[in-house]
Amino acid sequence: MSGTTTRDAVIEAARELFARRGYTATTIKDVAVRAGCSPAMVMKLMGSKAGLLAAADPSEQTLDEAAGSREPLGYGLVRRLVERRDNDAPEPFATALMLIHESADREAARADYERRYVAAIAERIGDTSADKLKSHLVLAALLGLAGGTRTMGLLRSDLMDSEELIERYGALVQAIVDGPDG
Repeated sequence: MSGTTTRDAVIEAARELFARRGYTATTIKDVAVRAGCSPAMVMKLMGSKAGLLAAADPSEQTLDEAAGSREPLGYGLVRRLVERRDNDAPEPFATALMLIHESADREAARADYERRYVAAIAERIGDTSADKLKSHLVLAALLGLAGGTRTMGLLRSDLMDSEELIERYGALVQAIVDGPDG
């Protein structure tokens, strides 16, 4: 297995495990086993567990998923989140909150996630304002939906089918994207 292939396997294994279990519950050994290498190789490639988390963070990938959608971006972001829930796929937005909480330096982790998520959303919605308020609002809405559906079990499919959830919540996110004049 080449270094590039091993590194990619380690990052993919870590992305899956961090998203499902969180930072604290995922060990270097778990990542190594899933990637088919030794824990020493994981450490050699990534330097530390924190370095592994930084390389494996799926947040930007999550936001990119909605970029090619034919529907308005707010609906697309919500659709991807609901589809991950329906397919029992890892939810990076819900995991981000847990990873910040579990971080040894919560303030640095919070600032890093805020910077990266807000910048990624701002790019996708065309938010060029200095304060990126619209991007903050979109992020708060997505984090709320992710945490509510995954952590609290709100809006289960027995209460509201997925398409209705996408329509209703997507309209909320899209209204933020469009702004008061949209």
